[in-house]
Order: sequence, then C-alpha cells, then structure tokens
Amino acid sequence: MNRLLLILFSSLVFTGLVAAQDKQQDPPEIAVLKRFVGTWDVAVTNTPVSGEARTYKVVSHRSWDDVGNTVRFEDEQPNDRPPLRLSLRYDHEVGNYPFAVEGSEQNFQIVGSWDRKASTMEFSGTLPNGADLMLSHRFVSQDKAIVSATIKNAEGVVLGKIVFHQTRRKSGD
Repeated sequence: MNRLLLILFSSLVFTGLVAAQDKQQDPPEIAVLKRFVGTWDVAVTNTPVSGEARTYKVVSHRSWDDVGNTVRFEDEQPNDRPPLRLSLRYDHEVGNYPFAVEGSEQNFQIVGSWDRKASTMEFSGTLPNGADLMLSHRFVSQDKAIVSATIKNAEGVVLGKIVFHQTRRKSGD
C-alpha cells in the first residue's frame, strides 16, 4: 500500500513538473524573435532621392537555425538574382539584436533594440560604402509589419528611402 501511494505521489509530482515546464514562457528576447518567424509576402518600395520610386514583391522565408537562437531569413529576389540571406539574434552580453545581411553584393551588420510599447525594432548601422542606415520594423499586428529604412551619406544627406509592407502567410499557404 505504501509503495502504491509512493508511486502515485511520484507520478503526480512528475506530471506537475512537466505541466509547469510546458507553461514556462520564453525569455522576452526570444519572444520578440518569434514574431519574425514564418513566410512573409513583402512589397518593397525603393525611393532613391534621384530617380523614380520602384515597387517589387519578394517572399521572405524565416525560420530558426539549428540551435534555436537565431532567426534565419532567406528572401527571394526579383530578376533571378540569388536569394538575400539575413540573420537576427539576441546578443545577451551586449543586450541588443544584431541583424546581419549575407550574400548580397556587400555583407554588413546593423544593430537593433526592441521597444515593447511601440511594438517596434529600431536598427542602425553603417553600410560598407560609409552610408548610414536607420531602419524601423513595426509590427502593426501579429501578421503584419511595416519597415521603413532611410539611407544617409556621411554628410547626413538622405540618399534614399525604402518601405517594406509585410504580411505573414497563414500556415499551409
């Protein structure tokens, strides 16, 4: 009888521990990154200071890396150009979000910070050509985001603006 009670008690404790683990929430930094995961349809409008605005569409596939701490982006590009690869993670040591662009003509990294109240990730950094990039990624809803980017030269003159309207596909689409 004592043995049966011990087994029953152990079983209840184990079940409670498993249920508690299932209810644990991700750290806030990972919860932010989870918002980016999925397949997104993106309408890009590139407006250079000299020239006409050009709009095109891309598909962005975003998934976790094998370790589960970095979101990998693979953005299809127009005109049979190779995909653009990006990665976004949280750097615990520094307390920011490095965002790396890989496989383009020029590789670079910008750094972001999360504003929970505004539901916005603000990025900034210097491009390889010396221009400054400021980028604001605002989640309008769970499945919609608007990204606004401004590129300025070393003298602070605006060279161009880019707006990305993003819509996450429903699973199975």
